[in-house]
Amino acid sequence: MAQPLAIVSDSSIDLPVAEAARRGIEIAPLQVAFATEFFYDTRLKRAEFYRRLPGEPRLPVVAAAMPKDFLEAYRRAHQRGEGVLCLINPFESCSTYTSAYSAAVVAKRDNQIAVDVLNTGRALTALGAVAIEAAEMASRGASAEEVIAAIEEATPHIDSYYAPATSEYLQRDGRISIYEMQVGSLRGMLPLVRVWGRVAVVGKARTQAENVEAMMKRAEAELDLGDATVIVTHGDNARAAADLAAAATKRLRCKRLIVTELGPSAGAYCGPGTVGLGFCPSLVKLN
Repeated sequence: MAQPLAIVSDSSIDLPVAEAARRGIEIAPLQVAFATEFFYDTRLKRAEFYRRLPGEPRLPVVAAAMPKDFLEAYRRAHQRGEGVLCLINPFESCSTYTSAYSAAVVAKRDNQIAVDVLNTGRALTALGAVAIEAAEMASRGASAEEVIAAIEEATPHIDSYYAPATSEYLQRDGRISIYEMQVGSLRGMLPLVRVWGRVAVVGKARTQAENVEAMMKRAEAELDLGDATVIVTHGDNARAAADLAAAATKRLRCKRLIVTELGPSAGAYCGPGTVGLGFCPSLVKLN
């Protein structure tokens, strides 16, 4: 084996498959169901997703990757590393852990592949940044125990924020009253969404630009001028993503900065026009 460890996650991290593969991360695809059609997330073009979203009678249903897809990802990862570390999101309602863990049992039984499944407490672009940092540690010869310890130490500084261009899709999500309990009425306002252990509205403003500025200030405070992997994401809003990437490059210490397209996991309830930021401090220095 070329290295002791390889990294697996699911497509909720919103890294393009080719980009994830280049960085040594194997991906298990989520499932996306519109009213009449079903897709693997990795085969659903983002432009098509956002084209269809406004006209759908209900928001698409996003389901966890299936055990067989995690198993295939573990087998691919095992070609790169002796052991496998699977990084998953923390949502209480998500069946990701069950799928990832049951696949790990089969991988051990049938293929003698040792898989650790870690509920990271983070999701989406933040988890994508964690996966990139973990893959870098793995490429340097780190063990699963070393990578897990580094993630746990960095966790208070790992986060993701999203600034939607409209509150329409949060309204359609059906939980708007819960979100308004956190920040007050969103009538005439735009939400600032944080996806950490759960989805929460943590601020509101009249304009998306104000929420983007609030998002940047939060990132500056949480990273405290440390080196970090930063992921800028957008829902069919490349111009705003470019502006956010320029601001992140200027105001954060970006060890690397990647711009991606926001997938269905957050795009379904944030909607077209959204821009977001996910980040993870450098884990290599903690190794």
